[in-house]
Amino acid sequence: MKVEIIKETSWASVLNAARFTWRKDPMSGDPSSNWKKKIIRAEHSPLRCLMFTINIYDIPSYTAGHFVRHVHAQPFVTSSRPDVDKEQVPRSEQKKSDLVNIRLFLNAEEIINISRKRLCNKAETETVLVWKEVLNKLVKIEPELVIACVPNCIYRGFCPEFKSCGYSRTEKFIQDRNSYLLNI
Repeated sequence: MKVEIIKETSWASVLNAARFTWRKDPMSGDPSSNWKKKIIRAEHSPLRCLMFTINIYDIPSYTAGHFVRHVHAQPFVTSSRPDVDKEQVPRSEQKKSDLVNIRLFLNAEEIINISRKRLCNKAETETVLVWKEVLNKLVKIEPELVIACVPNCIYRGFCPEFKSCGYSRTEKFIQDRNSYLLNI
């Protein structure tokens, strides 16, 4: 598996969208780290102006299927049609474990939302590993954003799943939740 992240817009886009709503003139340059953390914590709509392309190569088709379910991330998955790729086996012989590539075109808010679902201990192990690799790359580009990328139970303070994995009843959960609250 390989992950590439392309930052399509800048924090100036987020800042100036927010300034527009406040009837303020645009500014040049990026806002401070503190301002970034504040708008991420507040989950205000200008955060949607921070856009990314995330390319993930050589993951199982079933894992790509988990990511295409996120409706605010525009997915592009490599075709499995034999008439498109002459080396492709007939569809009737393809397996869900066959490797595909996926491109997600999405905003910062959706990265946070995907994290809430795909970092959950109830998520498919392979999917969790893929998303953790995405975040390992993203932290080098947007460390403030990655701080907000936590499982749903950490975000909410309780497990909303039908059948809990039990993590939310552990001392580690309390430590992780407190760390999240301190850093967000």
